[in-house]
Amino acid sequence: MNRQTITGDTLKRDDPEHRRELQAPVDSLFSEQAADYTVEPIRLRFRQPDLEHRFNVDNFAKQVGLLRLSIALGAVIFAVYAVFDPFIIPEITHEAWAIRLGLACPLLLFIVAISYMPGFSYRHQALLSLAMCIPGLAVVGMIAIASSPGNYLYYAGILIILTYVNCLWRLRYYYSIAMSVLTCGAYEFVVLFVNPIPTNMLINNNAFLIFGVGVSVFVNYVQEYKLRQSFVDNEKLRAEQRRSERLLSRSEAANRAKNDFLAIMSHELRTPLNAIIGFSEIISNQMFGPVGQAKYVDYAGDIRASGAHLLSIINDILDISKAEAGKLQLEEEPIDPVEALNRTMRMFRQRASELGVDLTFRVRDDIPWLIADPRLFNQVAINLTSNALKFTPESGSVRVELGVDAAGDLVLSVKDTGIGIKASDTKRIFEPFVQVEDAMSRTQQGTGLGLPLVRKIMSLHGGTVELESTVGEGTTVSATFPKSRFVAPQADEMQWQAS
Repeated sequence: MNRQTITGDTLKRDDPEHRRELQAPVDSLFSEQAADYTVEPIRLRFRQPDLEHRFNVDNFAKQVGLLRLSIALGAVIFAVYAVFDPFIIPEITHEAWAIRLGLACPLLLFIVAISYMPGFSYRHQALLSLAMCIPGLAVVGMIAIASSPGNYLYYAGILIILTYVNCLWRLRYYYSIAMSVLTCGAYEFVVLFVNPIPTNMLINNNAFLIFGVGVSVFVNYVQEYKLRQSFVDNEKLRAEQRRSERLLSRSEAANRAKNDFLAIMSHELRTPLNAIIGFSEIISNQMFGPVGQAKYVDYAGDIRASGAHLLSIINDILDISKAEAGKLQLEEEPIDPVEALNRTMRMFRQRASELGVDLTFRVRDDIPWLIADPRLFNQVAINLTSNALKFTPESGSVRVELGVDAAGDLVLSVKDTGIGIKASDTKRIFEPFVQVEDAMSRTQQGTGLGLPLVRKIMSLHGGTVELESTVGEGTTVSATFPKSRFVAPQADEMQWQAS
């Protein structure tokens, strides 16, 4: 037979995807934690250019809808305020309406329309920022041609406009400052040089204007700063999520590699083990004649027993590897649980007698037949009984019971008077290859696969496994099969096959 030696290198060559996943540097998992999220407090910019770009793109995408709405609404409000012009500046009402309705409002709506053009992005905020100063400059124009008292009363319009745009028009902070300074500067120039107003009115208007604009600009600053903080929090969350996904991917890759390795090695070991078991059985039975010394027969029997034990371990490893990989399939058929457990108990009678443990099997109720995988059902019973015998001292007892619980489900329970398990270890005991540290448990042979395999098998059957234990008193393990798997005894295999 042409055989291949399986090594770690062979596995890597056979699965380059696993190799790439496992050999990628672990340090790359944490590279995103080194990102610089510092915000420059004066300029309100991230120090990292790439982060600044991502923020601008993300923020513009979120705010552009509100920005368009607020500009359009601002145009409507600015037009509505035309009703006050005949009362405050009656001498230039028509000129004011021309500035307000014929120039400022159309320009605002034109800017809104431009924002819908393909390719329009945050890089065009300078154009959008013009919408901030258009209504303000329109009011300044009215002040420039208005007579008293209109020329000093209409400053309030500038204050309202700048408060509105600074608080609602989500543009960059420095655009807000620039447009506010431009508008206020134009106002100061007009009331000082073009159409001067009384000094007391100038002082009064500037006091309110500077305070109002200063507060609104500060509000704009705080809003953008909070937006940047929120963006940083989301970036960190996304980075941690990506890192967790990569860690999960690596963990799954490592687990797949482990399962593949165990499966391949187990398959490779089964062939020579079967040969060892078969040849040792031939020798121990002296099928081809006497072997001479009686010790040889005993040794052959020991070889066979050890080989069979190792083969059972390999079968457990194969089953749990398949279960973890989602490849363990049920081969279901109707079975009689009572008869299946009777066969299992007969297997353990002699061993229990040798250990000095009282092994009993009791059926509590009328037990229906069960649709299950016969081999895996027997595996559950074997693993639970074997564990109970293993950790029960001499003169102890192991009681196996089969019955129906209050919910109508089938329950296989194995109760022993063994050493028990600490409460802190009851969850760990279901993890593969885990063995609880204890003076007696350390003297017992085992792989730590019995209970984990039972849980996997029960999960495939839609059932559960529960463990109750008290140190020094014993342990009870209950495997529950759902009543949905019941089939009436008279619905024998012929009826099952017909369906």
